[in-house]
Amino acid sequence: MTARPGLGLGVRTRARLGAITLVARLNLVWERFWPRLIPLLAIVAAFVAVALLDLLPQLPFWLHLFVLVGFGAGAAWAFHYLVGESYAASYERVRHRIERDSNVDHRPLATLNDQPLIPDASGEEKVLWQAHLARMQAMLSRLRVGVPSPGMARRDPRGLRAVVPLLLIIAIAAGGSEAGARLERALTPKQSNVNSGVLALDIWITPPAYTQVPPILLQGEGSATNQVSAVRDAGKTSADKDKSETNVVDIPVGSEILAQLGRAEGEANLMIGARPVPFAALDEDNPANGQHTEAEIGDGDLAAQVLDVRVGDQTVDIWAVRVVADKTPVVEFTAPPKNMSGGRLGLQYEVKDDYALSTLKLVIRHGEGWPLPSGVASAVFSLPLPNPGGATGKGRTTRDFAAHPWAGTQVKVSLEARDGAGQEGKTEDVSIALPERIFNHPVARALIAARKKLNRPGEATAADVSKDLTVIAQRPQHFYNDTVVFLALSVANARLRHDRSAKARGDVQQILWETGLRLEDGEFVIAERDLREIHDRLEKSFRDGADDAVIERLMDQLQRAMSQYMQELAEHLRRNGVTMPENMMASEIMENQDLQRILDRVRELSQAGAREAARHMLSQLNEMLKLLRNGVRLAQPRQGMNEGRQMLRNLRELSRRQQKLLDRTFRRQQMGRQPGQQGQLDGMRQLAPGQEQLRRDLGRMMRQMDEMLGAVSERLARAGQAMKGAGQALRDGEAGRATDDQTEALDELHRATDQLGEELARQQQGPQMGIGMGRRRGLINPRNRDPFGRRRGDGPYDQLNNGDVKVPSQQDILRARKIMQELRRRSGEQYRPRPEREYINRLIKRF
Repeated sequence: MTARPGLGLGVRTRARLGAITLVARLNLVWERFWPRLIPLLAIVAAFVAVALLDLLPQLPFWLHLFVLVGFGAGAAWAFHYLVGESYAASYERVRHRIERDSNVDHRPLATLNDQPLIPDASGEEKVLWQAHLARMQAMLSRLRVGVPSPGMARRDPRGLRAVVPLLLIIAIAAGGSEAGARLERALTPKQSNVNSGVLALDIWITPPAYTQVPPILLQGEGSATNQVSAVRDAGKTSADKDKSETNVVDIPVGSEILAQLGRAEGEANLMIGARPVPFAALDEDNPANGQHTEAEIGDGDLAAQVLDVRVGDQTVDIWAVRVVADKTPVVEFTAPPKNMSGGRLGLQYEVKDDYALSTLKLVIRHGEGWPLPSGVASAVFSLPLPNPGGATGKGRTTRDFAAHPWAGTQVKVSLEARDGAGQEGKTEDVSIALPERIFNHPVARALIAARKKLNRPGEATAADVSKDLTVIAQRPQHFYNDTVVFLALSVANARLRHDRSAKARGDVQQILWETGLRLEDGEFVIAERDLREIHDRLEKSFRDGADDAVIERLMDQLQRAMSQYMQELAEHLRRNGVTMPENMMASEIMENQDLQRILDRVRELSQAGAREAARHMLSQLNEMLKLLRNGVRLAQPRQGMNEGRQMLRNLRELSRRQQKLLDRTFRRQQMGRQPGQQGQLDGMRQLAPGQEQLRRDLGRMMRQMDEMLGAVSERLARAGQAMKGAGQALRDGEAGRATDDQTEALDELHRATDQLGEELARQQQGPQMGIGMGRRRGLINPRNRDPFGRRRGDGPYDQLNNGDVKVPSQQDILRARKIMQELRRRSGEQYRPRPEREYINRLIKRF
């Protein structure tokens, strides 16, 4: 579109008119092109959506091919419809579009090429013509071009054109991650003997629960074929093989496999390597519902490298797998079993497994191969797993064998670990003397000696022990004329004479053990046994969810047994003249009110329905009673405690000597830096023997510590290594390295000293555990109580709420009690609906 030169348009105006004209022409072209492009786009988008939804491979071959032909024919028609039209826009249409969008009258663009009827007009005609041109030129600044409007709303008033884009968005979300594979399957129909249900293939692999491996889901889409080809390809490089290993599915032995697939024409099999597992119809009356099969991965499948599903001779899908065998657990002693005195055996061990361990046991066999008096060949005891539910861990435990029939005899001990698959790992037998308790009462020692004799098989042994018991019973003054002891000896003697069974020997050994304890410890042993039995029964009731009435009755029995035990214990302490040390800390004193308060709290928690918290507190009560029994049995200062304090003093003296040697080394180093000083090398070498002597003294102390505590601090070992390095540095005349090693040795000695002090304090706390029948002045340390004498929770009582189980507060218990009262009231209101009353009764039963 051009203007006559006589119009006098500027360059900018002419450029603007050209741009407006170009945009208007493009708008006209687009408004004719877009309606004809939409059919082609709709057909292509519909095909992509159907392909991404993976619908075409589900169709039979002929229908799949027919749909592809239909899409192709539709696309060809749409393309012909698109290119069979001319999209050129004439000048008149462009001009009319600009004038319409600009909303101007009198066709100002046509004026650009108009000429006057009389070219040489003058006067009024010329003036009018010039005025007309000026007005048209002013209108040019108002010219605009709007956006293109193909008129799709008029052509598609129902908006059906939005269906295809929405379908495409859904398909992209469903299969966009596998777009390439799904498009390839949609474009390449395959003829097979498998009908439309074959690709509905799902395989669930459920590993054994003990492996803690999550279930594995395999879906049949043919995506794993290339993975298996890569694994089977022997010509690939090692790097390629390593890369393909990331796609291999690990299946533990013992896993359960459940496979389901759609209806197939032919025999279908699940191939686990070379082992076929046939499919069976889900419903014999309606085979169209598909097929399924189940299998278990066993040791015979360890060589399997692939897992595939076949219908006839055709492979539906295939995966690379690796069957993982369950390894036998490994258990070993990390230190020799050690006699911890008092009949206790200390054990240190380490266990390893590929998944998780189920049990760990200590097996004891007699050194001579004799069975137990009961006839069992070995004694088996459960040990705590160092890492419950884990695969590896190190453990350390102590077990009391004072009451065992083989206590004090040579035995062979071993550890046996069992995993979830039932496999067992064992250690080598270790020969030790099973720890025993030392009895001071002469009659008690004689009874325990007779008890040991019964371990030897043979009739002569029983007759020999019977004679010993007869001799002891004939001297009642030796056991204070105790009628209970005399009756126990008579019963044991009669059992040995008239009952030759293995059970009789075991029962006699138990009678002799309890009689010896009675002579050694007094009458409170019986009360202690009754207390332990009632406690075990109550704990079992909590664990089994017994009725409230049963638990309440056992709580009453436990309270009476505990009161009886405390009375007998106080009498035992009085009769034997055992007194509490005056310097005992308040946290080491157990008062009768403390035990009663804990027992009352157990009762309240049980009544409030907090069974787990009550059970937890009951176990804490048992631990406190154990501390109490140990404290009474070893009321005097623990044997070896003086040696421990002496060792602590020696260790502090060794630290002082090391500090002194470090100061001397540092002074020699400073003197060596001053000018004019000679012979410093010889001075350094003179300090080396002193450092070596310190190292030897430390080694001797480490051996003493091992004998007393059963272990040596790693810090002392590191201190010894640092001392060795310092000695070598002094001999070489390297003062800087010597001071560094001596500083490290001194630091480790200080830490080891603190560690030994804490260990001695812990050992002293257990044996010196005391009992008070009430509050006693002079035994209360103000640092461990508030100004009113109440405990601050820094003793064993602080373990009652250690975070393992949330123990309800008193306010929570009162709230629960009110709720229970309200529930019981409502349960008795017969006018309430039956479902509501049944629900209330279930709540009450839950509590």
